[in-house]
Amino acid sequence: MNSSNTSLSAPLTSGVALITCNGLAYLPQQLRSILAQTRPVVHIVVSDDCSTDGTWAYLEAWAREVPVRVTLIRNDPPLGVSANFEQAMRLVEADIVFSADQDDVWMPDKVALLAAVFEADDSVQLAHTDAVLTDANGHDLGATLFEELQISRAERRDIRGGNAFRVYCRRNVVTGAAAAFRRRLIGLVQPLPPKTMFYHDGWLALMAAASGRIVMLDTPTIQYRQHGANLVGVKRLGRLTKLRHLWWAIGSPSPLKATTDSLLSARATLHAHMAGRAGLAPSHIAMAQESVDFVRWRGRLPGSPIVRCARVAGALLAGRYHTFAHEPWVDALRDSLNR
Repeated sequence: MNSSNTSLSAPLTSGVALITCNGLAYLPQQLRSILAQTRPVVHIVVSDDCSTDGTWAYLEAWAREVPVRVTLIRNDPPLGVSANFEQAMRLVEADIVFSADQDDVWMPDKVALLAAVFEADDSVQLAHTDAVLTDANGHDLGATLFEELQISRAERRDIRGGNAFRVYCRRNVVTGAAAAFRRRLIGLVQPLPPKTMFYHDGWLALMAAASGRIVMLDTPTIQYRQHGANLVGVKRLGRLTKLRHLWWAIGSPSPLKATTDSLLSARATLHAHMAGRAGLAPSHIAMAQESVDFVRWRGRLPGSPIVRCARVAGALLAGRYHTFAHEPWVDALRDSLNR
């Protein structure tokens, strides 16, 4: 580790941005796990999106009894996930912000482990970890988050070698519930885009990778509960799922333009946001532009099947699909078939 980046100052403070919405079934266990950390947090912000199941009354009673500073906000009408999280993270008064879901359980040393990462290197903007997957009742499913996401060796090498932005431009492998970031990142990520373009953890990861280092740890720090009400759960790309994706690519009647238009809007938003910010690596801004250009290129592929297939094959050989497409071979097949 570069000693010039090593921080020898006082320990960093840690705070929590927790968003809730009708989470009473699992919330008490999550809150207990946050308070049971071996390294205490100094501030917990809970922003509730108009719960109707008793969550708000529980939070009010809980906040009066706990030995830590708590800020409660109730949104009526609800803000929606992205705006709710943005509100919560802005209000956290601590050096490191831990995002939290209402239905997970933290391992006791989560804060201590991640805080040490930031204290060791001031260039680290965001750190994220693996997670143990559990069912609705908290029973271990025998798998971890990283296993289900199928993070490749190449992706791990890029993330740990300082090329995380290259990975996140293609797909997000950061789960906010298992991550923490420096508070100074907040000014860079605002305003958060709507979740139809980016989930907030993916957006934070992109901005963190564009402005500093990312640390990925294989140690699980949460029990990541999977249940029917998850906003975002783990969707494993196993062999059967991949075959379904391939079959869909072959048989889909939908024109490719609808997909590329949506993707273009998201990636253009990313580039526009980055181009107007100081402190970002020019190479990352250039990659964001290349990502936009690639989607535009896909949307303008010619109608002739022979010419189309030849151009797709050329882009595959040049590595453009593997750099900018989530599922390179499936996306290349869709482009060849105009689907």
